[in-house]
Amino acid sequence: MKNQKGYVIHTASTRYQPKPDEILITTAPNDVYKNENKESVLPVFTANGFQNGFSEYTTELPKNYHISTNQPCYGLQFLKANVPGPTFLQYPSTKVLLETLSTGRFKVVGISSYTWTLPWALEFSKFVKENFGIVECWLGSYAVMTEEPLMKERFDRLFWEYSESTLREAVGLESLSVKELCHPDLTTRSNWLNTRRLIGHTIFQRGCSNRCIYCADPVFTPGGEPCISMNSLNRIFDHYQDKGMGSVYISNQDTRPFSHNGKLVINEIYKRGMRFGMMTSFMALTAKGKEGIVELVDKGLTFLLVALESLNDLTLDNTNRKTNRKLMEDTLQLLSDLKVTVTSTYIICFEEDTPDSIIESQKAILDLGVSFCLFNIYMPLPGTPVYRKFRERNFITDWDWTHWTGNHLVWKHPCISPDEARDLLKTLRRRTNHPEYNEFNRQEWESRSSCPVYEY
Repeated sequence: MKNQKGYVIHTASTRYQPKPDEILITTAPNDVYKNENKESVLPVFTANGFQNGFSEYTTELPKNYHISTNQPCYGLQFLKANVPGPTFLQYPSTKVLLETLSTGRFKVVGISSYTWTLPWALEFSKFVKENFGIVECWLGSYAVMTEEPLMKERFDRLFWEYSESTLREAVGLESLSVKELCHPDLTTRSNWLNTRRLIGHTIFQRGCSNRCIYCADPVFTPGGEPCISMNSLNRIFDHYQDKGMGSVYISNQDTRPFSHNGKLVINEIYKRGMRFGMMTSFMALTAKGKEGIVELVDKGLTFLLVALESLNDLTLDNTNRKTNRKLMEDTLQLLSDLKVTVTSTYIICFEEDTPDSIIESQKAILDLGVSFCLFNIYMPLPGTPVYRKFRERNFITDWDWTHWTGNHLVWKHPCISPDEARDLLKTLRRRTNHPEYNEFNRQEWESRSSCPVYEY
């Protein structure tokens, strides 16, 4: 079998070959930037080591209307399940991170970093070499795609793409094919519209083969990866079933439910009497027309996260989105008729947007049957086609990486200022996701008002 893709850029050569147990792999701490009073700080990391997938979208809502999905770090858990030996820390506190380093056991620190946590990673790599005798610092995940000049000075190795095999090779172990990967436990704690439950997350195929010009995934892993083996997936489905979970969430970047592997996965979930939700695109969801969607509902589909992104067909064409407004509206109407709960993503401040058009879009979203909408500001992520285009046009105005979260306008928009973009973002999040404004959101809350609230 062909080994997993991925590669390592060596920026320095210490000629040090670490033993597996000399390596500490960590994410940013859950209190990252806490003492720096940065405006960009988001409450995305929880004190007990999870990432709250909805926290930044509910900050404009009353506390009793907050929802959350406290999920593990997917990438770190895949590494932990497939690379024996290193110590792995998932969103630790700074105190725990420093206490772990103080044991003196480690010679290498590897950091998994988002773009917005790169400034912390740069400073931390310098700090641990100066204070803990660390020989090499390694960097992986999306931060490696930036053109930050300090990155190659502070890190000895940059890990591109999904890194189970390249990390294994770095510690002297044999590489793996994707088919040989062990799927980790990705149990997620969901607090969703008045109900609490454990949900088993799964990813049967990582990456994305679409070519949306603003998306980092096609740049990070071009073409995506092959599918994980059904043997590995069945083991994790059995595990979720044994833990009493009633549903599985398929968190592929673009789940293709009618592909060969998509059908196999959904059938295995269905055989176990479990329901499922998934993250998908309108193109993938409508590949078999209305009949296909009805079939998915019959198989247990109850929840969808789909990308609206824009209701402007010109914007959809310019960003290489393979859909149009009518298809999205018709599909959402069908999903509403079938009682499927829909959450969507939406981007504001495309070049074609104006303040008035953004407000008009928000009003239209309320009529589409979407229970919750995840709004972000258009961001030219490093490595993407739009990033190259904006750099050539000298459009990028804010190089503070802590602002590159989707909550700040970091480029020169034709008619919207950064402050205005932030105000629009707050308004949309509040007025679209509050039951007072959103009929479908209100119906979801009311329908679950008599449901039992399970403690984790």
